[in-house]
Amino acid sequence: MNALHDAIAEEVASGRSTAAQYAVAKNGEIIESASFGSADNDTRFVIFSATKTFVAMTLLPHLAAHGVGLTRRVAEVIPEFGQNGKSQTTILQLLTMQGGFPQAPMGPDRWGTSAGRREAFARWRLDWPSGTSTEYHPTSTHWVIAELIETLSGRPYQDEVNELMRSAGSTPILGPHTHHVATVRTTGERPSDDVLAPIFGGHHLIPAATVTPEALLILNDPGVQAFGIPGGGGVTRAVDVALAYQAFLHGNDRLPAAVMADATGVIRNVSINTTDGTPANRTVAGVVAGEDGFATKRWFPEAPRAFGHHGAGGQLCWLEPDTGLSFCFLHDTVSLDPSDDFLRSRTLNSLAITAARA
Repeated sequence: MNALHDAIAEEVASGRSTAAQYAVAKNGEIIESASFGSADNDTRFVIFSATKTFVAMTLLPHLAAHGVGLTRRVAEVIPEFGQNGKSQTTILQLLTMQGGFPQAPMGPDRWGTSAGRREAFARWRLDWPSGTSTEYHPTSTHWVIAELIETLSGRPYQDEVNELMRSAGSTPILGPHTHHVATVRTTGERPSDDVLAPIFGGHHLIPAATVTPEALLILNDPGVQAFGIPGGGGVTRAVDVALAYQAFLHGNDRLPAAVMADATGVIRNVSINTTDGTPANRTVAGVVAGEDGFATKRWFPEAPRAFGHHGAGGQLCWLEPDTGLSFCFLHDTVSLDPSDDFLRSRTLNSLAITAARA
């Protein structure tokens, strides 16, 4: 693990990040972790879209307990959602980014209550028919998933997600935080597509910017952090992510083995991602690396069965079932040049999987 540790230390020493953590876990235990720069071992980081896996994993056992299949229409559980052409949208389409409403709005005036969220759902319109395309939904679809959790469990979705984390031996990720949270910062600027194309393998593989820097920086607001936006507001430590992913592999009372099988099974009929040009190796809770040559562009090591979900700025969260290793890298800086995060992620993922196989 020395090379991995040194690479992250150099990242901070260079000033590209000012705070960072990493953790590696196996057999249900942390085997290596460290903090760098202004971070200590109790520092929390905003994990952005890496939050999505934990929210989806929280939903899956509730679906099973209530006999709600993935092909069930969302409107059968949340009637308000069925307005404006969304009556046929399924839970599976939500979970695999095929819903058709990627930028549907949800503001603080509505996100705080079930009634407010449902009112927003009723107003949403489809950009394209559900199930006909795959496009990254930065936050919209997970507001619906959160509402499904509340409806089926009868409890606030934040409490349910946090219970899942506790069951894995991790600390809560949604809600008020008493420990220091690293301040999200942005740096650099986005180069032209002609500069990015050789790095990503062609113009068609350059990832689209789906979230503005301003939207990312709003996660520095203590009030926003305290609420817990389900599609991107998780706040946690690297060790907590790595342990939670161990629970995804080994199972526990809240995560039966069958749930993990569902969560990591690639939906083969999913189309090309319109946001990064790669085949959408989406599962109902994240992404699988695959063996089609696009693993690194999905932010994974070259390990076909690796499963997880990265976050903006190159937050890395994955599990490799064949070695039993889970890995998490978190830091405080979002580069507006997507190649910075991509190249660093490729290096760190490679070092982590090499160490796991040694």
